[in-house]
Amino acid sequence: MRKAVLIIHGFVGCLGDNEYLMNYLTFDRKFDVFSRTLPGHYDDETYQKVEYTEWIKFADLLVSDLISHGYKKIYVIGHSMGGVLAGYLASKYKEIKKVVFINAAYNYLNLKQNKIDILKNRDYKDYIEVFDRVLHTSIPFFLEFVKLIKEYHDNLEKVSCDALVLQSELDQVVPIENGLEIINKLNSKNKYLTYLQKERHMVFGGSLKDIERKEILSEYVRLFLIGGLKWKKIWKEKI
Repeated sequence: MRKAVLIIHGFVGCLGDNEYLMNYLTFDRKFDVFSRTLPGHYDDETYQKVEYTEWIKFADLLVSDLISHGYKKIYVIGHSMGGVLAGYLASKYKEIKKVVFINAAYNYLNLKQNKIDILKNRDYKDYIEVFDRVLHTSIPFFLEFVKLIKEYHDNLEKVSCDALVLQSELDQVVPIENGLEIINKLNSKNKYLTYLQKERHMVFGGSLKDIERKEILSEYVRLFLIGGLKWKKIWKEKI
């Protein structure tokens, strides 16, 4: 029986943010991979018209559609704000058997890492990539993001399915402590935390930059979804 994989992008994000991972998993015949753009994230929409409850309703609709089409095993992968939505879904639907959190934004504003980057005078292209999007949104839209995080920050205690938490060590948006907080709150019997060395907030974008690294990380996620003894043998605290 084929399994559904639902990938959810983050705040002011797009499908391209997880394009490599999405395409990589598509090649595995065990999976049917799905991803949709969240409300308010289309170029022709105004951010002020979107409330955080619309993201929740939309996520519910995506899973309900998968269930109505006969999928009894669903795996949900969420990046940044999408990780919070993934956690919500995993706490609600028994059909969701596994969840993957990629720099899930249960906490945000990583001032510690920002200070380190400034002092080291890093190349700020990866900052521009993230914050340029935020600067082009509205304050009401950002506040809806804040409301969502506040509403579902402690929802992790209701998640009991298998879970993989991926936390970038150099994430410029989400503090590194975020990964440990998530893993400690999860009620899952099988839960795994892996730190992504030298990775920033955006991990699986469709860019050809560091394509070999993207392949390694995508295979790591695929093996978690497949599970079994092989996964338990290859799981690492850092990768």
